[in-house]
Amino acid sequence: MIIYNLTEQMLHNLLMETIQEQYNNEMQERERLLDYYEGVNLEHDLKKYFNSESLSQIPPMYINLVRNIISRRCLVYQQAPIRYNDQYNEVLGDFDSFMKQFEQLTYLLGTEGIYTFWDENEKKLKYRPIHFFTPFFLPNEDEPFAVMWQVESQLQARTEEAQYMFWSRDTETMPGQHFIISSKGKKTSIVPDDLNPYGNVLPFNVAHRHPFTRDYFREGASDLVDGMRSINILLTELALHGRFALGQPVFTGLDTEQRISMGQDKALVLPEGANFSYASPSANINGMIESTRYMVDSIAQSNNVRINWTNKASESGLSKKMSELDLMDALRSDVEQVYRPFEKHQFEIARKIVEVSGGSNIPEQFSIDFSEREVPMSMDEEIKYYDWAFKNDLETRESYLRKKNPDLQDVEIEQILTDLDEQSNSQEPENETKSILDQIGAKVSG
Repeated sequence: MIIYNLTEQMLHNLLMETIQEQYNNEMQERERLLDYYEGVNLEHDLKKYFNSESLSQIPPMYINLVRNIISRRCLVYQQAPIRYNDQYNEVLGDFDSFMKQFEQLTYLLGTEGIYTFWDENEKKLKYRPIHFFTPFFLPNEDEPFAVMWQVESQLQARTEEAQYMFWSRDTETMPGQHFIISSKGKKTSIVPDDLNPYGNVLPFNVAHRHPFTRDYFREGASDLVDGMRSINILLTELALHGRFALGQPVFTGLDTEQRISMGQDKALVLPEGANFSYASPSANINGMIESTRYMVDSIAQSNNVRINWTNKASESGLSKKMSELDLMDALRSDVEQVYRPFEKHQFEIARKIVEVSGGSNIPEQFSIDFSEREVPMSMDEEIKYYDWAFKNDLETRESYLRKKNPDLQDVEIEQILTDLDEQSNSQEPENETKSILDQIGAKVSG
């Protein structure tokens, strides 16, 4: 929403208008996406595609691959990146753990927010994901100068007097504001004079799944959710087919008012000229199963993910790497277009919060190194690679140990290599042919 001629009264009126008319309407689609991510309310989403009599025979059948596919697609933070600023790392808190889910929610919703605040007890930064928020813009600006979101959890989100958190940064006509406003217009002060203590910085960061095209809120995983709903409809149809596989009893030549009691322990006595039979469905059950598999594969591939069906043979590391080229490219694009700029902005926000709320200064130098995803090699491929790397001085015993067990300390690595050297000097001649990989591997596993 764009604000012209900003004044305090205009800001208050605009917030009330947003709360009363726009806030809930804008967030309905995000609610649906979160339902499928969490696997809740799926039954209600299916019922509208079947009449009540059909679903009185069986419960709706559904699976939820949304979270599974997203977790296999969002791998930027699978391994924690390295941030080069020691003082920043000291107050970072559980940011890496938080970012694993934040990355998935960004992919799901298209646009996801994060609120950063200072924990005085732990002397560290804390983070909270914000799924539902309204940004406010000044004319000719692409980034919001203010943001508002509902304070309560989703269990309390529909209370009569909901509370909304508001933050704005300094502008030419008004200093930054920070307060809570209710759906009835009551304003609650949190800081002196309702002024943003961070001045021209909002403690609110946003990640977008795609670069800017038309709208601030980017498109999320609606295609994945819609496809998953279609699959669940087909699965429910399969369940109904199984329910009626024995057929529907059919009587002909009977008076419509006659009633016949049926059961395994009852004999049927039909009037002359009457007939009894079962009408069975003629659907191609195998074709429906293949159609379901095709839909699952298509949805997964459109998100750069492969489904590993149980009847597939094992693959070599090279084959896996070739099959994941699209995924690798997508992850590199995520790093450079989404998360490297996000991390730099988050660093600037954290610096300001630590300076004002934590009372210390973090140096402004910052860089980040994201880890590259590696496709696991087979045992034979790994032996061949390290034999070649050792011979050409591209790997060392130390680097091998660190890759096998990143938690090893330098002292532990040194002790392992010392023990190996001692064993190598004292081993019997018949064991001299034992490879260096076998020796190191046995030591690490032991």
